[in-house]
Amino acid sequence: MFIAPNLPDFKRRFAAGLQQMLSPDGLGAFILVLANSMQDKALFTLLRNPLGETFKHLQALAPAGPEDDKAVFAALSANGIDELSSWQLHTLDGWELVTNPLRSLRPARVSSDVFREIRLPFAPGKFHFNKPFLRPEILWEGVTAGMNLRVMYNKFPFAPWHLLVVPEAEQTLPQFLTQTHHTRMMELVANTAESLPGLGMAFNSLGAYASINQLHFQGFVRATPFPVELPRWRHNGGAEAYPLECLRTNSVEASWQTIASLHQANQPYNLLYRADACYILPRKGQGTVELPAWAQGIAWHEACGVFTLPDMQTATALDANTIFRQLAQLHASLPTQLAS
Repeated sequence: MFIAPNLPDFKRRFAAGLQQMLSPDGLGAFILVLANSMQDKALFTLLRNPLGETFKHLQALAPAGPEDDKAVFAALSANGIDELSSWQLHTLDGWELVTNPLRSLRPARVSSDVFREIRLPFAPGKFHFNKPFLRPEILWEGVTAGMNLRVMYNKFPFAPWHLLVVPEAEQTLPQFLTQTHHTRMMELVANTAESLPGLGMAFNSLGAYASINQLHFQGFVRATPFPVELPRWRHNGGAEAYPLECLRTNSVEASWQTIASLHQANQPYNLLYRADACYILPRKGQGTVELPAWAQGIAWHEACGVFTLPDMQTATALDANTIFRQLAQLHASLPTQLAS
């Protein structure tokens, strides 16, 4: 079992964990619960009053905490939280623009680094998932698909029911995918499709906006297809070329062969794991292409066609061609041996 036996139980557990996390002096927990509450009307209704009370307590206390949390709380205190809106979706010819004002306050960490190497050693002095103050943010721990998994809430979520899934957390593995973890993650998503419909996973390599150099995947529950999954695209059997190179396969062996070749070529990439396929998207490394002000970084979610924006004014100012061209600027070809 992964987290819960069915989707209603999963959502109840997710909501209950958020409720239990709030405390009068828990700065990081408050930010996490606030950010997660904004994705779903039922969650927001459940948490609105406790969040308001906790916010007042924290303002009176001026609580201690990591510098990242204090900076985010200072920004929230300056403007208040009453006017923060829930996520809003705006579609453009199949592309999705989601306004998520809290996401823009997320610390950049290594996702702000200019890409050089796809594999770097784990750095214990930098942010990682074994920090003691992160223990309250754990949703579930257990063994499934042959992996010892730690599942955490995403402090600044941008996907529905967003999770951070950390295999073998105590081993402090770097953010470099192995054949074993790739194979087991494909199996987990496929085997959980019936009990948790819509469950998927994603992976950012270093250089593709992975923000933490400790092996982790990003989980979500989304029943509808991502733009990259639409049948119009050539990789799905359609007539149109996607702006990024995209390989879609349901073969563990074929997908790993591609990923291994990308590793050998020092080529950054994003992955999307769905119940019926793995999508592999090689792309230019972060920091090698200048991004416009409206783009908050282009990681797996954006590579799959969903852009997170700070407000609806920004969203309505964009058009489908702008989205297509921005992704196309990150296009990277497959290694020669795969392209031939």
